[in-house]
Amino acid sequence: MKRLRIALLDDHAVVRHGLVARLGAEPDIDVVGAYSTSRELIAGLLAAPADVILLDYALGPDELDGVSLIRALRAKFPDCPILVLSTHHEPATVALALRVGARGFAGKGEEMAELVKALRKVVSGAVYLSAEMSYRVAEASTTFDAREGEDGADALLLGAALSAREREVIRCYLAGMTVTEIAEKFKRSIKTISSQKTTAFRKLGVTSNNELFKIRHTIGEA
Repeated sequence: MKRLRIALLDDHAVVRHGLVARLGAEPDIDVVGAYSTSRELIAGLLAAPADVILLDYALGPDELDGVSLIRALRAKFPDCPILVLSTHHEPATVALALRVGARGFAGKGEEMAELVKALRKVVSGAVYLSAEMSYRVAEASTTFDAREGEDGADALLLGAALSAREREVIRCYLAGMTVTEIAEKFKRSIKTISSQKTTAFRKLGVTSNNELFKIRHTIGEA
């Protein structure tokens, strides 16, 4: 049986070490590299090629965002499929990751056996999503189709299960308004608007303003 070579990137040491220990216990899997930064991952893949990359989608603030990193890896290692592993698995995030080149997306809440199954599936050339995730992404896609013609901001907001107020806050934010201006517009406190923005970011699977605008731009181009 051909052994499966895995390279993984996660900026959380506990997660990284846990994955190495558990995946390394599989009889036909070799973890050829476990990295904490994208720079380390790219250098490591050049020195020790892998059959599949297990990739954390949301890294630290000094790192590339998930979309840019997937694109960079696909350009540099086109024959190495990418399975994303993340706590951020809202339909818009999952659909976007697949659109820019990932071959699968697994939540960090999945059982390890399911993760191993996902790795084997993307290496075989297939796309992996759990049954629940497939349903949610398909449901969101249907919504996008029903709103065909709307811009990238609408597609982004519809796919992330935001509340009506969270959608309006993000819509205003994408239009260039500050948190203070949005608070004045809706006659709410700055603290309330900031909290709604933070919740919306979590649902959208983004960790920074820059990442939000990049996702909107990418969906708008699709």
